[in-house]
Amino acid sequence: MEALSISKKTLLLKLSPNVRRAWNHRVPEMRLQSRFIFDYELLYLEKGGLTIRIDNEIHIIKPGDIVLFKPGKEHEFIESSGECWMPHIHFDALNEENFEEVPINFKNRSECSEQEVRWIREDVLGNVLQIPDVIQIENHGEVLKTLQQLIHAYERRDLDFYILQKSLVLKLLYLIVKGLEASESNHLRVHHKSLDTVATLIMDRFDQTVLLEDLSKTAMLSVFHFSRLFKQKYGLTPHQFQMRYRIEKAKDLMIYSPLSVSAIAEKVGYGSVYAFSKAFKQIEGISPRKFIQTYTGVLDS
Repeated sequence: MEALSISKKTLLLKLSPNVRRAWNHRVPEMRLQSRFIFDYELLYLEKGGLTIRIDNEIHIIKPGDIVLFKPGKEHEFIESSGECWMPHIHFDALNEENFEEVPINFKNRSECSEQEVRWIREDVLGNVLQIPDVIQIENHGEVLKTLQQLIHAYERRDLDFYILQKSLVLKLLYLIVKGLEASESNHLRVHHKSLDTVATLIMDRFDQTVLLEDLSKTAMLSVFHFSRLFKQKYGLTPHQFQMRYRIEKAKDLMIYSPLSVSAIAEKVGYGSVYAFSKAFKQIEGISPRKFIQTYTGVLDS
């Protein structure tokens, strides 16, 4: 697993959710006009079907799908099919001093006052944790079970609720993040062979410039998904992978051939000694000439 980024670790330490409302919403037909909300709304579709719009994207929601409506994002429920069971919660991800005075919003942005617009929370769950609007994960049953526990606790709201609700929302977020990670791992396994083919292509053409678009076509993925999966598998972007491989080839030539630094730079695909030296020092921490002197005892001329 990749090490936590500073921003992600900082957020995880700051998470202190507060539930604004929680309920089992069951209706024979579901429609909701365009609006945006100040907080988060997490909805699990237990039964029925929904067609929703979030910003400019239409989503068909089926049982087992989870929707995270995010602060400031316009959305609407266009239509439903069958009786809809939708346990869901409104919550703040971080502890906010004005939590109790901020209501659930049912208006669009043009109908809201400047004060109301200022109530919009920062979308830390989307921007930092990368949780998408629509979540499809294999462990959705665990999410439903925890969501039901939270709804029951909200309905009672005894003196211990403030501790319990924080722990249950944190558990929900944990289950979602782990579910998304598992989905990504499965997706990576599906494309394992094609990513290896691309890596071999990069190594075979290490002295050439291979466009990212061409690499993604070889992998039969979009540029975005190819770049993300390649880095997940190899820990480097395609460009970084090629640069590292070029430097490894250059090191072999420095140790085992009489070629000059300028000739080696050309052989491994660099247009100038300057560009090669800069890349080499960035990866190895020393200049090419210093490397030659250290490992061969010969000073390159």
